[in-house]
Amino acid sequence: MIPSSFSALVRAPKVCGRIVSNDRSLYLVETQNEQFHAQISGVMRYQTQDPREFPVVGDYVSFVQTGNVSIIDSVLPRKNLFARRAKDGSHYMQPIAANIDTLFVTVAVNRDFNIRRLERYVASACAFEVPFAIALTKIDLVEEPDLFIESVREILADVPIIALSALDGRGYAELQPFCGPEKTIAFVGSSGVGKSTLINSLLEASIMEVGEIRQTDGRGRHTTTRRLLLHRKDGTAIIDTPGMREFTLAEATQGVSDVFEEITTIAQSCKFSDCRHEGEPDCAVLDVVDDARLESWRKLEREAAFEARKTDRRAAVIEREKWKAIHKENRRREKDRW
Repeated sequence: MIPSSFSALVRAPKVCGRIVSNDRSLYLVETQNEQFHAQISGVMRYQTQDPREFPVVGDYVSFVQTGNVSIIDSVLPRKNLFARRAKDGSHYMQPIAANIDTLFVTVAVNRDFNIRRLERYVASACAFEVPFAIALTKIDLVEEPDLFIESVREILADVPIIALSALDGRGYAELQPFCGPEKTIAFVGSSGVGKSTLINSLLEASIMEVGEIRQTDGRGRHTTTRRLLLHRKDGTAIIDTPGMREFTLAEATQGVSDVFEEITTIAQSCKFSDCRHEGEPDCAVLDVVDDARLESWRKLEREAAFEARKTDRRAAVIEREKWKAIHKENRRREKDRW
């Protein structure tokens, strides 16, 4: 369960473990053979200003076993981290999962299908350099699932697209190449897209609660309320995440460029080098790119630029708060010494 590349980084009496779940300040950490409840150390809690530096599901950590609750003292170097901007306009990032080999952006092909929302998730995956694939669920609910597959392929030509049906098992064999010992896959998407049903099928057990779909709008309700890491019999680690009603980009300027790469390429043929593609003469983009696709690009470009400015301001605040905490701790130690 714990790759040797990570366990080799930890020396006794400390132990290497992986975060399975967390509930507020309490973490569940697994080792090769056991699971422990743990909390972060006082130093980590006191000095960490950026939420991304706290442990998240999927992280490998170093911890010390002390009685009923063990103490996590460090997060080991990550392969990657998938995150979004915290809700309500916050400066902070909200980490979702770490050390992912394949992130499945999960979309149902019923009435909740939204290609623009898909672009948003994919832009974030590209921004954080997380390998991803597209899982189209509930294909048994539509007469022509190939139409949905093609609409995704039009914008993501080189990305694996897997069409799935929990009813008759279609598509599940295509997930197998992404699974195996020391592999970690994760599923993200809106509420009710079938992530829990999909994971139950992969686990060959009814572990995740499954919710009913509302007949009025074809949407589901939250059944997964926290991030959770589970294991298949073949050793695959599977991370389930709660459904997300909204997904705000974070540090995604490059990710947006990657998702809309064709616009950048076509723009080189515009008459003016600073063309904004909003009605300028001889604009190559307006002649070629679909209006809905172009408007989505504009929206995500504006959002990414705004969030980048917010991140720069927040970075300065974090640096000031970090040194303030260090100076405060030094004063406390001086006081205790006397």
